[in-house]
Amino acid sequence: MASWTKSTWTDAGQIACLVDPDAPPGEAGGHALDAWYGRLVQGGDLAGAAMFLGHALPRYECVVWALRSLIDAGLVDRGDPLVVAVLRWIDSPDDDLRRAAGDLADAERRNSPARYLAQAVFFSGGSIAPRDLAPVQPPPDLCAKLAAGAILSAAYAAGDPAPALRTALSLGEQLVTGGAV
Repeated sequence: MASWTKSTWTDAGQIACLVDPDAPPGEAGGHALDAWYGRLVQGGDLAGAAMFLGHALPRYECVVWALRSLIDAGLVDRGDPLVVAVLRWIDSPDDDLRRAAGDLADAERRNSPARYLAQAVFFSGGSIAPRDLAPVQPPPDLCAKLAAGAILSAAYAAGDPAPALRTALSLGEQLVTGGAV
């Protein structure tokens, strides 16, 4: 696999601690990102590999990856207002569109992959406090957890998660290595 040029992380243990903050880095510590990821995939832990990959990607790329994976697998409706909000933010990632995606996610009461993805946009950066209050930054791992969670929830709801997860992992590998998606 090509080098993970889009990730700012240097040690798989760093990402393992983000994925599960209550667990030590364990065996992941000291491993290169691509090597540890390859180990997860070869071991059949596709869900773990998706969560790892989501955390390895920068936040914007993570959201792009999740949405593209869900659309390509036919697991979200492109016309869903939540998906449209995510697409608009991807086209122009400004604060107004980020907040609009968050507002739509808050108004939606059903838990769905599209809602998780709109929440990932809101928690991708910028203050999560109302505009008239002092800025509050989101937890650094929340965007990745929501984006990867959108993929995982959709894949498992489809019945046989492996095809959707393999497609998502392939797209994520292209993104993290600097390839076009």
